[in-house]
Amino acid sequence: MSEQFWFNRMAEHWSIPERLDLVEHVRRAQLQLVQVGTFGPMFYSLADDPEVNRHWVGMPLVGVRENLARAAELIPQLQAAGARVVGQMSMAWNYGNHESGHGIFGAWERIWTPDLLGEAPCSSAEDTQQRLPDGSLRRWDIEGRPYLTYSGCMCNPHWLATLKPMVKKAIELGIDGFNVHHNFENFCQCDYCRDYVRDKLEEAFDSGDLRRIFGRRDLAEVSDLLAPHQECPEDLQQRFRLIVNRATHLRRKEALDEIYIGYGRSLNPDLLLAQWYHKYDFHPHDERSLLPSQLWAKDEDYIWYSQGGYKGLSVIEHRYLADMGLPARFIYAAGGGKPFVINKYDSRRLRLSIAEAAANHGAALAFHWGHDENPDFAVEDYYAPVIRYQRFLAAHETLLHPAQPWAQIGLVYPRRAELEDEAGSLEPLKRIGRLLEDRHLLFDIILDEQLLDCADNYHTLILPDVKRLSPEEGAHLKQFVAKGGKLIFTGDTGKTQPDGEPHPESLLAAWTSQTSENQEGTEPKGVYYIPTADWKPETAEVRGAHLLVYPPIENDAFGQDFVGHLDQLLGAAYLETDAPWFVRVRAWKPERDTALVLHWVNYRQDEETDIETPQPTGPVQVDCKVPEGYVVQKVEWVYPEKKEPAILPHETFEGRIRFTIPSVIVYGLSVLYLRKD
Repeated sequence: MSEQFWFNRMAEHWSIPERLDLVEHVRRAQLQLVQVGTFGPMFYSLADDPEVNRHWVGMPLVGVRENLARAAELIPQLQAAGARVVGQMSMAWNYGNHESGHGIFGAWERIWTPDLLGEAPCSSAEDTQQRLPDGSLRRWDIEGRPYLTYSGCMCNPHWLATLKPMVKKAIELGIDGFNVHHNFENFCQCDYCRDYVRDKLEEAFDSGDLRRIFGRRDLAEVSDLLAPHQECPEDLQQRFRLIVNRATHLRRKEALDEIYIGYGRSLNPDLLLAQWYHKYDFHPHDERSLLPSQLWAKDEDYIWYSQGGYKGLSVIEHRYLADMGLPARFIYAAGGGKPFVINKYDSRRLRLSIAEAAANHGAALAFHWGHDENPDFAVEDYYAPVIRYQRFLAAHETLLHPAQPWAQIGLVYPRRAELEDEAGSLEPLKRIGRLLEDRHLLFDIILDEQLLDCADNYHTLILPDVKRLSPEEGAHLKQFVAKGGKLIFTGDTGKTQPDGEPHPESLLAAWTSQTSENQEGTEPKGVYYIPTADWKPETAEVRGAHLLVYPPIENDAFGQDFVGHLDQLLGAAYLETDAPWFVRVRAWKPERDTALVLHWVNYRQDEETDIETPQPTGPVQVDCKVPEGYVVQKVEWVYPEKKEPAILPHETFEGRIRFTIPSVIVYGLSVLYLRKD
């Protein structure tokens, strides 16, 4: 594993593109990573089938050998141009029909040859796939996909043995790493899954609970270990589902580790690894959310989350930006600063995608190019903005990385609630986080597990219904406030132990009785408690899509009250600006330049055009705190549409600085160059 590798300029292509010169893109944009091509079961199942659209093959040509030869030619060229090359590979899904001999079932004899994958791990492809209770193969029909969809079984050693030679072949071609996709399958009804699930259930439940769950003690007599008996009590059903879901997430990780960490890195110790996962609408549940922190993204080199539908548009009228500031802050905190990608499938707002990623210390994907055959997608409309913005990041790399976030507020993420699969646990955080972003306040997300280590890094802490806290964490919060820190918390914060057992008394009971409705002067200094609120967003139907939106502040009584109390607690915010709400800002302190860098991202665009058409905003007035112990030497305004930086006049007073940004097109950096006072 490459510990030091970090990147923020990349391209992703599901298949090797035929209309784009990918090597030239690497050279001109100074890309550090290219994720391209599919080297797993989808490819080997369909590559020889001329009737299948090449998108589903994940390679552009007809024929397994023809595509491998094309990859063998391209990979060293991309590496010579300066990029590491990551291939894509399914952990489970494959398309075909075992009855008609299509897909992996018909290709099985052809792919297990000495020049391709070697000796077959078992006699037939059927022996590797998921099973239904009656023993037949699990399959389902997905509209638009070739043939039927099958899934290899993550507990089946024959399936894992099928994937390993595919990993080896890609490494022999020169691949630097893998992003593993379709690693979201559940247990099936085969004997391998039954054995695994039975062991986990026997670890988690005593014989009495097992009898109540299934109606009998002996699990060998239970026909379906994934479904509790209809008379099982609801609370036990919930616990059962959680245990099975946790086991599913753990098994995914174990299978991944066996193939890529154990086997893949035995062939190439520096093999890069990521997993293509999904966190739609910033919900707490995703494909690895139930893994404990010590296993979450463990041994992975970058983190990838896709966001699903309606993330490639903005509707300013409804205050909908499809912005990823909150998920990005979470991934940065959970991943310890690893590179990450948030894929929004945004084929139009190319500059905005790069700007948003860069402002949040993520990787600038631009567009998940998945439809190379589409003649309506103009190559020049892709190249021009993408290369300009990626070259801008390369030119200013020392301002971007390595860097540490500079924030006044720590917004605490209820990771322990997520581990319990509590569906609504993020609603208060999302509501409050949106208000912070609209107000242009500088904040990070930290996990509740990080509270003791990170709390003192912030002027103010916000705990949105963070129920599970230890006595040590409760005591630390009291010390934090006693030393002058500010605290906002809501609902049931601090009422239970980390394991969910209730405290005899809420850790913050002395403060929960003093709400915003109390008489003036009775609230504890530096603390604001919100007993309850309507946290969930509203739904707006726009262009046939149902968008989750929050009300504008002028129509939001809760938002006005919250921001008013927050402003009183903060006193002077680190950043004050008259930028409109649809401009987002984050602040970072680079390690190689003595500076404070404010990243500005303007989401306003002409929403009716077919290509990205930004609507600049400005001038923007900025009033910013100067980091302790420094004075400002100069302020530069740099942005991709201008080659040379502009020097901005500024004035300083009482540890703060004022200046004006002339205009924000899409993205720009106001760089405050500092020297020690």
